[in-house]
Amino acid sequence: MVNYTRLIKIAVVVFLILWLSQASATPYWFKEGIYAKYISKEPEGMDLIKIKISDREAIVFYCHQIEFTWRVLRVTDDKAQMGVLLQGFSCTRKKWDVLDEDIARELLQGYQERYNFTGGGCITVESETINVTVCEDSYMEQTERYRAALGIAEGRGHLFNESYIPENFTRSGTFELDLKTGDIYVNGSPVGKNFLWAENPANMTGLEILSGLKIEDVREINSTILTYYGDFNAPIYMAQTNMISVSDIGLSGKDLFFYDGPSGLAISLLMPFSPLWEIMGVSGTSIADTYLQMKYRDEIQKSNKMPPFGLVLAETNIDFTKPAELPEEGPSKTAVLALVGVTVVLVALFIWRWRR
Repeated sequence: MVNYTRLIKIAVVVFLILWLSQASATPYWFKEGIYAKYISKEPEGMDLIKIKISDREAIVFYCHQIEFTWRVLRVTDDKAQMGVLLQGFSCTRKKWDVLDEDIARELLQGYQERYNFTGGGCITVESETINVTVCEDSYMEQTERYRAALGIAEGRGHLFNESYIPENFTRSGTFELDLKTGDIYVNGSPVGKNFLWAENPANMTGLEILSGLKIEDVREINSTILTYYGDFNAPIYMAQTNMISVSDIGLSGKDLFFYDGPSGLAISLLMPFSPLWEIMGVSGTSIADTYLQMKYRDEIQKSNKMPPFGLVLAETNIDFTKPAELPEEGPSKTAVLALVGVTVVLVALFIWRWRR
């Protein structure tokens, strides 16, 4: 005799598995080797990357161009190994150190003796190669290549160095991404949630990118968004987080992202706060592209186009033509067939019991 109850249970389980697999699926374009590069161009060289070395030491780069790239390195079942790369070009570097007062006083005394400072007001020594100012509690020297200063206040010494010579820098890292939950892991510990793409950007409200940092508002933008990669037409979704402040790095603000509706890919990233920064040893950023806005200013004013904010999509190997070939939103055909199968079994069982 056929065990109809068991058959129903199996059919229901199959349907649920198929249905849930739809809910946790990755984007149609996601696979090993996929990458996306974002660029910010700031002609004034004010894009900022802060690297906190310790509680007493930090380096800040001010750059004319910053590039951020993520790449899918490997996919195994429902986990992906991801790589991230941050590059700064034509940057000036500033470095801060906090010193104990006795150490700072010893350094300052050496400079004072070198320039015969005996107290009272400040003295200034100028030459063709260097300008020096020596005071009771401070010292500063400046050349064409750098500026350095030492000051003592409130029981601590503050040492500052600024290089005028343009330089480049690179930071990189890797992390594991849970493709079902969107959790980002570093060395087995969760550090945040994925925001680089979304299955449905319209439903991102409540996503906690970092502890205390959640997407609180998502809006559909009926405009064409300019990027270095090309123009993206509506539907475009703008997602923004709540405002937070991080006192130990002296930074406050919110994240703002633009998403391409059909693909779900983030096409711009304004992210002073991000779990990806920590992965690369970056403690804070202030990155906002201004070049696109200046270059297309007239076109923006006369049309329904707008520039994005932050880092702007410039390069990717994602195939954006695929969405037109995908089925409409909702359960897959396989899931629907499973549902039909469940219905048929239920009807058969009802008829069998009724005939008895």
